[in-house]
Amino acid sequence: TEALELKPSDKVLEIGTGSGYTAACLSRLARQVVSIEIHNDLAESARSRIGAAGIRNCQVLGADALSFHPAQTFDAIAVTGAVAEVPEAFLRWLKPGGRMFVIRGLSPAMEAVLMTRQSADYVETSSLFETDLPYLKGAEPASQFKF
Repeated sequence: TEALELKPSDKVLEIGTGSGYTAACLSRLARQVVSIEIHNDLAESARSRIGAAGIRNCQVLGADALSFHPAQTFDAIAVTGAVAEVPEAFLRWLKPGGRMFVIRGLSPAMEAVLMTRQSADYVETSSLFETDLPYLKGAEPASQFKF
């Protein structure tokens, strides 16, 4: 969250709502948060928690990030599950100057990075730290043939 350097005017997309904790934190720092969760039961539970907390600038949607088609672009994207490779679609959802926090790579040596859209065809990537996190559903590495 800190690496995204959110501003009160930012529109943020969170990929992987889970319990809703990160979405709630993001909503305190940004103007609008859209959070998507592939598991409908988790999305409903997070929606309920966020509503009970009186948060009105956060929308939780039951959706698969790998087939999601947002109607807008975002100032920041927080991906809260790992990806083997960053999907091109995630980058297209960033506004110029937009920032994305994502954990990418192959377990057990994954890398947390901040990706910043500098222009239509250039994204700057800064390494933040190494970690290991479960993959988003559908974003796992392709299985490989082994002898």
